[in-house]
Amino acid sequence: MTNSSPPLIGITLDDNNTSFIDNHFIPSYTLSKNLKTSVLEAGGIPVGIPTINKKNIPPIIEKLDGIILYKIDSSIFSPESVNIALQHNPFEYNLLQICWDKNIPILAIADGMHFMTLFLQGELYSDLQTEYPNSLPHMQINPPYQGSHSIKLQPQSLLYTLTQRTKWIVNSFHYKRIKSSGYGLISAIAEDNCIEAIEDPSKDFFIGVQWHPEFVVDYTDRKLFSALIIKAKIYAQTKL
Repeated sequence: MTNSSPPLIGITLDDNNTSFIDNHFIPSYTLSKNLKTSVLEAGGIPVGIPTINKKNIPPIIEKLDGIILYKIDSSIFSPESVNIALQHNPFEYNLLQICWDKNIPILAIADGMHFMTLFLQGELYSDLQTEYPNSLPHMQINPPYQGSHSIKLQPQSLLYTLTQRTKWIVNSFHYKRIKSSGYGLISAIAEDNCIEAIEDPSKDFFIGVQWHPEFVVDYTDRKLFSALIIKAKIYAQTKL
């Protein structure tokens, strides 16, 4: 990558079934158009990453300058099954491990943030509404481009340093809640004290957010992608 080249941002693809003729379904990988647009508008080039085996991850990662960890099957996540969750998602685990080892900028979104929590040896509550019946309705019924609740940033966090905002409105689509962030730093909380963002302060950009910033409820969501691109450009220069 030259100084003027846009950084390549790998985005993990959503593994799902695409409807075909006569109610047949074809296993497919999809890339969120909102994520693609967010990366492009921030100055990066989005590159989809399908689930691949461990030996094929390093050659791909070598070509990339940043990662967005997105859309993981979190059905097996529970407080008692951290190791099981990691074992059942070896692609995501190995991807995170390489990014952590090489200090590659990574943004984990929604279930990706849950998985990052487990990677950082944190814990999850399996069902938010059952274990916290008085919590905010974190599975909103309004569209994703509308806000659901506010978040408050911790002033000592990298997320605050990057966005220069202490509070803004986010959307909300999750059933699970972080119980502890492990050796990660809690960088944002909701009005009901639900953890909304974590980060590893030992890394240049190792951040997970609970909401979906790709829908840009608040302009600060764009700052999050811009910060990722800036860090990715810096990382790319270390490979020269």
